[in-house]
Amino acid sequence: MYENGMFMSTGHIEYAGLDGTHVFKIVGEIRATSCISLDHLLDTIEQQHDVKGALVDLTKATFIDSTVLGILAKLGLKLQQLHNIQAVMLTTNPDITTLANSMGLGQVFVMLNCLADPCSTKVLPQEHANHAEMLHTVLEAHKTLMCLNKNNHNMFQPLVKQLEQEQRQQQASHRFPSASQTH
Repeated sequence: MYENGMFMSTGHIEYAGLDGTHVFKIVGEIRATSCISLDHLLDTIEQQHDVKGALVDLTKATFIDSTVLGILAKLGLKLQQLHNIQAVMLTTNPDITTLANSMGLGQVFVMLNCLADPCSTKVLPQEHANHAEMLHTVLEAHKTLMCLNKNNHNMFQPLVKQLEQEQRQQQASHRFPSASQTH
């Protein structure tokens, strides 16, 4: 399935928060197109002062792309930097565990293999982002992955450069609309 030239997700992200503890559950196949809601939620959580912990449950995930991993890395890094908290990541799928560790998420999460369903969550709404917002989310996610280790930096640097160039072009076109756009 494609949406705006990108693969669509066939899964969803669930969330629950209680007394400063935040639980994120990734269910099924999640790609960049499903990350806008999660990225917005992380921005909101970042502004909170009573954050006590976070749990990312990947036990029901069948596929996550690098944008999702980057946004999860952003969560882990922000919790460490702003609240001195190390988030927990639950995994059962060896492929996803290996992928998460190879991207450096083990540096910012306590990685646990677990079979239990930790708590009741609700599905985050699927927000439809405009191209600029999607571009920003994908760019920030991959910049975060680049910060985790040298392999990620080398792997994602060409993509980040391309996305930054696209973002600059998009911003320039909004600042200086063509004659056809002004009439």
